[in-house]
Amino acid sequence: MNLDNFKIQIRKITDFSEDECSMFIPYLKRKTLKKGDYLLQEGQNVNEIAFVEKGVLRFFYLSDGKEINNHFFLENDYAVSYLDFLKNTPSRYYIQALENCELFTFSSNSLQKAYDNSKNWERFGRIIAESAYATATNRFESFLFLSAKERYIQMINDYPRFIQRIPLYHLASYLGIERESLSRIRKEILS
Repeated sequence: MNLDNFKIQIRKITDFSEDECSMFIPYLKRKTLKKGDYLLQEGQNVNEIAFVEKGVLRFFYLSDGKEINNHFFLENDYAVSYLDFLKNTPSRYYIQALENCELFTFSSNSLQKAYDNSKNWERFGRIIAESAYATATNRFESFLFLSAKERYIQMINDYPRFIQRIPLYHLASYLGIERESLSRIRKEILS
């Protein structure tokens, strides 16, 4: 299990010592998903977070049988239905691999143990929670205050990797528009 990148990424969040990094390693589990596999399905209790080492996952829900994409997780992201994780409740969401994925997962209990043993792990948890809140709020406000074209431009600015890695029909769902509308917006911007 090569954890070098995981250590690099968590040290970008807070100033972990080698001992603080090492104390968490026993809690990590390697998980691989093939394209199309699910990390999470509706109704499943959420008790783990996945660090995306490699691959792309989509976070979506069903509305009248239609899949609505809510977010995407790429390398170095933490994939989770965060509110369900905090409340340890059954999820209303799905997390599905769009590519073959390599993940490191850790449980709520292991994170609580880390919080108990280290102020830096507590800080890590707070910063991840703030990031999840900011992402959710920005998405919500984009639907309140921005046109579809403005949402697309915001997505390009905030998540440039989405354009390179995620199929257009998934991006259209994420933006709350039809694929044809997204094609029209892209043409307008390029001309």
